[in-house]
Amino acid sequence: MKQIIYSREASKALARMQPHRQAAILRKLEAYARGETVDIKKMVGTRLFRIRVGGDRVVIDDNGVVVSVVEVGPRGSIYKE
Repeated sequence: MKQIIYSREASKALARMQPHRQAAILRKLEAYARGETVDIKKMVGTRLFRIRVGGDRVVIDDNGVVVSVVEVGPRGSIYKE
């Protein structure tokens, strides 16, 4: 199983979410870390990936052993820089 590390921004975003949305995101990240199949795509122009969890998106950087959660949020605003 891969180790999951959260950025400060991702931790804050998760803390502000409703409990059922937060739990769904954490379950999906743990499933990915265990090697299960999830809805994941490579983001164009970066080395990052995004995982779809309902209406939310999780932007991650997978280094093989460690999964760094970069950003978490609703689909509409997650991709804006």
